[in-house]
Amino acid sequence: MALSVKQEGVKQVPWFSLTEWHEVYKQVYSNDVNEQIKGYEMLLTWKARISKLPVGVDCTLSIMQICLRDREWTPKINNGELPISYENDLCLMYSTVIMRLLNHISNIGHTKQTSLFQIAKQLNIPEWIVNLRHDTAHGYELPSIGVLRIATNILLAWIHEEYWASEIKRMQMCLNNDESMREAQETEEIQDFDDLIELWTAVNLYIHAGYHLVSNIPDLQLKETLQDLRSYAISLSEQSNEDTENDKDNYIDAVNDDIKKDKKYTLETARTVLLSEISRYLNRKSIPHKKDIVCNALFNTEAFLPSQDTLLIFTQRKNTRNELEDNILPLDMIKFWKDIIFLLYEKEMMEELILGLLKLTNNEEIDKSKRLLAALWISSLSYCFLKLDYAHCISRTLEYQLEKKMQKRLSPTVFELKVKEETDRTYPHLKDTLWFNLSDVVPSCLTDINFISKLILNANQFSAKFISPMLELVSPKIDKENKQLLLNLVNIYTVGKPTDNKCIKEYEKTFTIEDVQGDGHKLNENNEENKTENKIINFLVDKKIRNSYWKFAITNCNWTECPIGLLPWQRDTLEVLNPLKTASQKHNVSILESEIVPGIIDRKDLEMQSQINWDNVLRKKKRMKRKHERRNADIIVNRALEAVKKQK
Repeated sequence: MALSVKQEGVKQVPWFSLTEWHEVYKQVYSNDVNEQIKGYEMLLTWKARISKLPVGVDCTLSIMQICLRDREWTPKINNGELPISYENDLCLMYSTVIMRLLNHISNIGHTKQTSLFQIAKQLNIPEWIVNLRHDTAHGYELPSIGVLRIATNILLAWIHEEYWASEIKRMQMCLNNDESMREAQETEEIQDFDDLIELWTAVNLYIHAGYHLVSNIPDLQLKETLQDLRSYAISLSEQSNEDTENDKDNYIDAVNDDIKKDKKYTLETARTVLLSEISRYLNRKSIPHKKDIVCNALFNTEAFLPSQDTLLIFTQRKNTRNELEDNILPLDMIKFWKDIIFLLYEKEMMEELILGLLKLTNNEEIDKSKRLLAALWISSLSYCFLKLDYAHCISRTLEYQLEKKMQKRLSPTVFELKVKEETDRTYPHLKDTLWFNLSDVVPSCLTDINFISKLILNANQFSAKFISPMLELVSPKIDKENKQLLLNLVNIYTVGKPTDNKCIKEYEKTFTIEDVQGDGHKLNENNEENKTENKIINFLVDKKIRNSYWKFAITNCNWTECPIGLLPWQRDTLEVLNPLKTASQKHNVSILESEIVPGIIDRKDLEMQSQINWDNVLRKKKRMKRKHERRNADIIVNRALEAVKKQK
């Protein structure tokens, strides 16, 4: 049955959170008097928040009020501090509480047309308590205080079963339903983004293989999907007057222009359409854990962390030899993903991508080839931002020179082009890395010296691949010598030898334990002291330590000559060490079987309490790892990969 008040289908509750509700529940049904007082005060707070409390809470408040008052007055009545008439006042209070509770439950649900005795029988309330209410309302004398206490304790236990335990079960059921709905919605949102990335990857693979028109690709299913996306993009552009969830950005504006101009529907236009849809997805603020979804989708894509066979697609073309070739990804692969990289930077997700890749390099359960590719991605991105950092320095110098010579400023586009040319000329090894806009900034994680320090202290076998550009970016700047020493440290730790051969002779000494232990004489002295201490211990009567509270004194004193005989820790008795007994505020019901304590009930009698899994209710459920299903988009990418491999 329900002991809560509902208005227009929505439960009106006075508690701010389920945690607060649970805390009050524990306090009310605690055998600790102080805890019950706290629970009573919180019930009064709830009453102040909402005047019409749920019936179960209201009845609990009334019972707690009289029980606490009884425990306060009874000792004083017994000691003569209060007159005996106060006991009659308690009887009146108890009677009122019992009457109100039975009246409340008689008006709940479909029980209105039956007698109170029948209602009590249906609800497992003892018949004698109903008789007690009748005697209270119509009799000449009130029931005895002892009988009223017993009845109140029984009703307090009954409220636990019919309100508190039942309510938490309903809450748990609602939470489970809400969680299931959220998981289903999140799974669909995850799959939506996975599909967009996989489709974009497939289209880009066909472009990489030399296909031009959508109509020319061999995959019929992909052609139909791209045609549907084109129709959808056209319908969105026609609804320009209607409000959409997100503001338009450059990607969405670009796709409208491309669709209008492209009558044959090229793969380039299809790629732009998909990029605009990805941008629209990233603009949505209602998606929980969006950054995790994006990173996981990229990491699960075959072309982002490719296998050896797929990697050949990006390495068969002969690129110009670059001194960074061993520490960055193939240039074709970087160019393949550049649009997605720029989009993630624009949507402020670059830092999460780098951190996600770092986690992959530290995950020993993942294949080493994928961990290496993750490290190369970090290195490639770091070098891109290192180029941007160099460009910022060059732009300040160039701007000063141009203003001094020409007495005027260039347009932003022309100025950025000149900065790019000067950067490529000054740093030719960075020429083929991605060029971010001059107005962009380097992610904070790549400049934070504390973050880089942790990477060095927790280096793994792949750290040497990406730590060098990070040391260039870190702020405050590190001089060249210290940077090389740090690089050597990482390489010695991960590879076993430094990177700079010139430094080997200067730092070739390998220090051992003997080098840091110092003079061996001190060690011998320590050994002598240890032997002396052992001899002292052997002089003890039976070497039995009976009391762990005593410790051996660090001294050369010969305790065996002590006149008191046995040492303190060898006494056979612990009588002087017995802890002081403190009075407990908790009431043990099994000890007080002959005494009725108002408001104190045996928790073993609360049948439904053990059936509640509070961990599932109060603690947020662990997110289940979604199994990556092979849907249409995955199949489309595999077909695209096969088509590209045949072209090669």
